[in-house]
Amino acid sequence: MDLNLELARIIEEARPCFQCGICSSSCPVYRVTPELNPRLAIDNLIQKNTIEPSGREWACALCLMCEQRCPTGVSLAHILITMKNISAQRGGAPSSVIEAIHSLLSLGVIAQSSGLEKKRSKYNLPQLQLPDHDQIKKLLELTGAIDILESHLKMEEIE
Repeated sequence: MDLNLELARIIEEARPCFQCGICSSSCPVYRVTPELNPRLAIDNLIQKNTIEPSGREWACALCLMCEQRCPTGVSLAHILITMKNISAQRGGAPSSVIEAIHSLLSLGVIAQSSGLEKKRSKYNLPQLQLPDHDQIKKLLELTGAIDILESHLKMEEIE
């Protein structure tokens, strides 16, 4: 995937945005955390013609309220997802995402819960089976998550 071509495409996709703020007023993430204003992610994208990782693109709850209410039909959720992908390919994935990929690859789950196993035992339910490691690896390869993990690990080695 040509990241510069993708970036140019989403910049054009965002151009109809005239910064009315309806996306922000519709956003459940913004209501709780105002510094993660989705309108500012788009403003930054259009003004600077680049993606500067701010965390805003990673905070999207994918509720699609912004898209449903946008008077110009800008697909903000799609733009934010693309921004995340470009940012991740450039090594800008948050550490929580890298940790989740690593955990999924090594353990087969993102988070283990001893409480869940205790509850299952209490009700005489069988232990949950871990997914097939080869299938997880294949899924992570197909989605590009392995590449993101590897590039992050290489960047850590350089630092």
